[in-house]
Amino acid sequence: MKKAILYIASALVAATGLNSCTQPEALDLQPAYKYTDAYYKALREYKESDHSICYVWFANYEAACPGSRFMGLPDSVDVISLWGGIPKDPAMREEMYKVRELKGTRLVGVKIIRLAPGNKNYYNYLSWAKAAGIESFDAAYKSTYEAKTAEYSAMTDNTGKPMYTAEQVTSLAESDALAAGCTALRADMAANPSRTGEEGNWEYPDWCVKAAGVILDEINEYQLDGYDLDYEPEGDALDGACMTTFVQYLGQFIGPGSPNKRTLLCVDGGYPSTEVAHLVSYHVAQSYGQQPSEYMFNKSGWSNSQLIITENIGDNWKTGGAMEAQAAFQPATGGRKGGFGAFHNQRDYAIEAVGGSSKIPYGHLRRAIQLQNPAVTK
Repeated sequence: MKKAILYIASALVAATGLNSCTQPEALDLQPAYKYTDAYYKALREYKESDHSICYVWFANYEAACPGSRFMGLPDSVDVISLWGGIPKDPAMREEMYKVRELKGTRLVGVKIIRLAPGNKNYYNYLSWAKAAGIESFDAAYKSTYEAKTAEYSAMTDNTGKPMYTAEQVTSLAESDALAAGCTALRADMAANPSRTGEEGNWEYPDWCVKAAGVILDEINEYQLDGYDLDYEPEGDALDGACMTTFVQYLGQFIGPGSPNKRTLLCVDGGYPSTEVAHLVSYHVAQSYGQQPSEYMFNKSGWSNSQLIITENIGDNWKTGGAMEAQAAFQPATGGRKGGFGAFHNQRDYAIEAVGGSSKIPYGHLRRAIQLQNPAVTK
């Protein structure tokens, strides 16, 4: 404490020019704890063991804030769904991989998988459809974009002045082209919802192979441990039989049905058909604000160890919402649950833990991890 007082006093003197020789001394008030190789080895072994996991959707990566850094997350987080995308900052990306290397934390990509929405409000998700190069979408999109660009460019007002700026023409043509591409893709998916052929020689429709290819390319390019399909169709064409086909295709490459069974094929939000439950590593329920109950488990066709319940900490950062109760809960029958999780978990950083007397980084999340797996100490 005396050292801190002297630091402040010397800084004030220097600021007034009374003692230009005094140099402020930086204080390391909270040095980082140093963990041993043995600790990290035990942590990695724990994450390979049979246990209910901690699953988080992480975003807003910022190197300047410990609460927005991968190494700042509690050590016992098992899976990070990269809600903020792949970090653009090379240093943050390197740290992301370091978390996997040291702590055994698995990294999964995530995408809202609306592929051919019927509502213009959802067109912002269509970079996926455009990137995939699906033939039916591409043909309709390109022809409409060209025609509408010419049409809007030729429009004039009553004085002969162009009605739209170049930027407006592009925006209007893009909107119409997306709508046309979606209409064509929806028709394609309705006509070709399922794989054909026989086991061992399945043939998948173009829309499925191309769309899944974007996900698989992302996994390969960034060396991810799998993918989280955010399944909220709300009228989208990727639903029902099409969703079944999509999971069947992806399941050949990632998840428990693939050669590399350690990779993860997760579905969050809605449930796909039980026909593909054996291909899904985890179903992550968006059980935001819900107290845990037996109703959430023992789902027909799904094992309890596949099912994860979660809280939206992004909205409930002050109290932790139902997360701690969800973490503590285990179903009475059918075996242990898959785990618990948190959406926008980074907002829990530096929040006072329930029942605590001081602010603890990730207080609610750390308490929840302890409640689910009491033997875990970090």
